[in-house]
Amino acid sequence: MIEERPGEPGYLPSPELAPEAGSDAPAKTRRTTARRWFADVAVLLGLAGVAITQPLLDLLGSNPTFFVAGHYESHQIVLFAVVVAVVPAATVFLLTTLASLPWRRLAPLFHGLGVGIFASLFGLALCTTLRVDGVVYVVPVVVGLGVVAAVVENRSGIVRQFLAYLALGNLAFVVLFLTSSPTAELLAAPAVAGQQGTVTVPPLAGPVVVVVLDEFPVTAIMRGDGTINDARYPNLARLAEQSTWFRNAASESRTTYVSAPTILSGVRSGHGRLPILDEHPRNYFTLFGDRYPVNRYELVTDMCPSDVCEPPPPSPTRQLLDDASVVYAHRVLPPDLRDGLPAIDTGWGNFDADVAGATSASGAPPTTERPGPMAEVEQKPEGELGGTNQLSAFRRQIGLIDGDPSVNFVHIVPPHHPYNLTPWGDGLLPATRMPDESKGGPTLPAPDDPAYDFLFRQIYPLQAMQIGAVDALVGDMLDHLEATGAWDDSLVVVMSDHGIDMTAPGFTRREDDTNTDELFRIPLFIKAPGQAEGAVDDQAASTVDVLPSIIDLLDIEADWNLEGHSLFDGSEPTIERHVQTDVDAALALAAAHEEQFPTGDDWVALAAVGEGEDLVGNPVRAFDTGTDSRLRWTMDDADVLDDLSVAHDQVPYIMEGTVDGSDERPPELVVAVNGTIAGTIGGYLPSDDGWRFSGYIAPFFEDGHNDVVAYEVERTGDTITLHPLVT
Repeated sequence: MIEERPGEPGYLPSPELAPEAGSDAPAKTRRTTARRWFADVAVLLGLAGVAITQPLLDLLGSNPTFFVAGHYESHQIVLFAVVVAVVPAATVFLLTTLASLPWRRLAPLFHGLGVGIFASLFGLALCTTLRVDGVVYVVPVVVGLGVVAAVVENRSGIVRQFLAYLALGNLAFVVLFLTSSPTAELLAAPAVAGQQGTVTVPPLAGPVVVVVLDEFPVTAIMRGDGTINDARYPNLARLAEQSTWFRNAASESRTTYVSAPTILSGVRSGHGRLPILDEHPRNYFTLFGDRYPVNRYELVTDMCPSDVCEPPPPSPTRQLLDDASVVYAHRVLPPDLRDGLPAIDTGWGNFDADVAGATSASGAPPTTERPGPMAEVEQKPEGELGGTNQLSAFRRQIGLIDGDPSVNFVHIVPPHHPYNLTPWGDGLLPATRMPDESKGGPTLPAPDDPAYDFLFRQIYPLQAMQIGAVDALVGDMLDHLEATGAWDDSLVVVMSDHGIDMTAPGFTRREDDTNTDELFRIPLFIKAPGQAEGAVDDQAASTVDVLPSIIDLLDIEADWNLEGHSLFDGSEPTIERHVQTDVDAALALAAAHEEQFPTGDDWVALAAVGEGEDLVGNPVRAFDTGTDSRLRWTMDDADVLDDLSVAHDQVPYIMEGTVDGSDERPPELVVAVNGTIAGTIGGYLPSDDGWRFSGYIAPFFEDGHNDVVAYEVERTGDTITLHPLVT
């Protein structure tokens, strides 16, 4: 039993109640203090177990891909579990104990503070689990629970004893994580010897290259007539001219950690299987064995044997702890308190029981869906997964390819959101960003808000620019393979793992009856060795067909039972896809996107939306200029366009700011840059300073100073009059 004291369980007796002086008095005092400290530690460990250990280890224990993506070793996973279980409680105990040493009578107060901290964290986790996410409700619950727990623990010996026994639960959470969770499988030694079967690989004439892109719907690069938009994506069009474009290709999963091993193995993976060699011993890498050099860049898989590929260096344990702390914060904090947290939407995981898919442009789940408690922690924090680092990783891997036979695999995050890349540089202008309240931009309102349609349409141009950055990478790859003489004899696959729903009110990867085509349809280009002319093939293709097609094109003999089939031997599919058999649905989606930007298919056309779309691209002098508008406007980050570097003169721009001078929602406005109407602004959301606006501006920029003017548009018959806004 844990020792109680009158009124204050576990507290060192005051001098008047202390044992009388004697030879054993100091020893008794030390024993009493030790027992109190032991009880305090047990209480804090118990509370930390339910507040931190259980939520975090349960979450990550169910998501082994979190550890696979970081290439963490077994000892790092074990150490991580121990640190999570012990360090928070130990830290709080040391701090509260040291603080109480000068004021021993205040020891219960300092200990109660520690109890209150962990009780409050438990309250946060509980509120999130119960989907109580409004700060106005969460804060009173959390604070009240912390205070009540501290008071009751201090006054009730039974409660204190119960909390101390919870320390055993903390230990149990660690044991379950290391022995029974899906992550525990990563701690077992791989056993794949002898599972490769019989494989005969004729001599390769050139390199084999498989490139997997992420969250890339094929409809994003198609015109309504089914052709590739070569005005925006010239290199993807160039690739199609020299390869077979499977325009009717689809993924077998909307999640990366399932789709990637499916591509590599030719067998549909599942949510219960890990993307590791032990579970997929027959795959793209083991097909070739150690016959040829292997250059691989795996993000969410670890499927190349260590005797073939040099194991990637594990991420440091510090990174694991940092990433886990961010995931924990997203797990327990209500949405309004997550602003400023690092993004966790460029990696992979299954942190929702229903795999939450992409978040909305604001960083929160789409307003049309009720998010589960894990909806914001689907993915891993950025490190090397950041967009610019991914561009560098791709170029580095492609640079390893020469004219000799080799086996190559590159899987990168782009064009996965968040959208912050362009074809013309490593990043956007400082003010160029997709709507994101954590960065100062607007958040998407509810779909029935008058601003919703205008703001939602801004996502598509930003995705287009991100795909443009990928298009530039494809061009670099083609140039390199041609320069090294490897192109003619190479086998090249360029594809995506899955798509994303870009139709309002979507921007999601949650599947429903209306969005499967855009979720699952993907670009798939396969260039066979010796192929010189392009072809478009509309047969039903799948991610599971990639490896069988590679086997067929290279005349490899393998006694493997694959679910997919070769796309080049005339055989029929053996599985049923998630999408319709024909390609018509993809063409219809591409046409629908094209109709949103009716003035053309170049970059300028993406800025021509809303009431002023017909004016974009025309000089201001082509219209009448009237009196000043009654409205006033202020542009955010105006200094960027006041002194612009020539390196960014082609980069489109998301312009944000405030319009005031009207109690009612202002009309949509047009903005001219250096005398040419460059876009429209609208999507108004109320603010303390007036109405917040946002708008996509076409790149009519000049080096140095840029003259930017907003106009209210008056239409009288065929006459258009522009009324300038004052600043």
